[in-house]
Amino acid sequence: MFKASTPLFFRFALIAALLSCTASVFAQQPEQLSLVDIMTALRSKKATAAEKNRILADGVKQRGVTFALNSDLEKELRNAGADDLLIGSIRVKSPAATVEPKPQPKVEPTPAPVATPKPPDAAYYQNRANASFVMGEFDAAIKDYSKAIELNPKEPTVYFSRGMAHFNKKNFSPAVEDFDKVIELDPTESMAYFNRGVALENVGNLERALADLKKAIELDAENQPAISALARVDGKIPKPVQTVAVREPAKSLPSNEVQKSSDEPYFAGPLSEQAVKLAVPTYPQMERQNRTQGVVTVQVTLDEEGKVLAAKATNGPKGLRGASEDAAKRSKFKPVTLGGKPVKATGTVVYNFKLS
Repeated sequence: MFKASTPLFFRFALIAALLSCTASVFAQQPEQLSLVDIMTALRSKKATAAEKNRILADGVKQRGVTFALNSDLEKELRNAGADDLLIGSIRVKSPAATVEPKPQPKVEPTPAPVATPKPPDAAYYQNRANASFVMGEFDAAIKDYSKAIELNPKEPTVYFSRGMAHFNKKNFSPAVEDFDKVIELDPTESMAYFNRGVALENVGNLERALADLKKAIELDAENQPAISALARVDGKIPKPVQTVAVREPAKSLPSNEVQKSSDEPYFAGPLSEQAVKLAVPTYPQMERQNRTQGVVTVQVTLDEEGKVLAAKATNGPKGLRGASEDAAKRSKFKPVTLGGKPVKATGTVVYNFKLS
């Protein structure tokens, strides 16, 4: 037989007390009820189901339970005869149920995305083309200007710069096409008309060149290169011969009144190799604050001794043109010679404004 001190004997005594409806036993036995205690009492035949549920519910309220109620245990208790009263008491006194985590599907680690470098934009190609232009590498400049135009076909300065690169290579027909586009996008750009006029002069289209040079002067009355070119082109255009009835013999001019030939400057292209001292332009403070960058081309007119007679910016950011013209005027050049003889000449000086 079992000794009174054993736990199993104690549990049988507890069940007997529950079934005899003696509440005093609960007060004397503070030990919590186990699942075995409750299941054994529910299966006992010594009391009705209602009495067993009421006595067990009171015992649970006073002493608590040692197990955590979950859906499986609740089903097992109800199958043994537990009613809502007993189940509710057990739920209140039940320790927090340990819920086994549901198995999660295995997730393969996602590789960290590799940052894709941003593709170069139009400004990148334009800046690289400007650097090539300054170095006299016109083929590389034309290639990058063309790429910039593909990415941003609405920027007139890129067409202007490409046109000047073609012009410096003496590719006058593509230069005309680029200046056409500049004028289409910005009809007020005087230097676009001037450069197109000079390019047209070089391909022999004098009538159209004359019209362009007049338009350049109309837009900018101080465009000295255009004024000089206009006189030169006008002198090349044959004038119609007018027949005048002469009643008296024409008087001959005195020998000292010989008509002078037009003194038009020779176009020498880039003047960097002619420079004895090429002044550096001062970066305008306002444009520096606005982070304005770009290439400015200045059309320079030299006398027979290489002195600067005029300097006019032909393209580039408008806020940087004045500083470029001032630098060109402060520069010194060797005389341009033609057939070994110093001549009046015009050409270009390029300044590249770039923030560090």
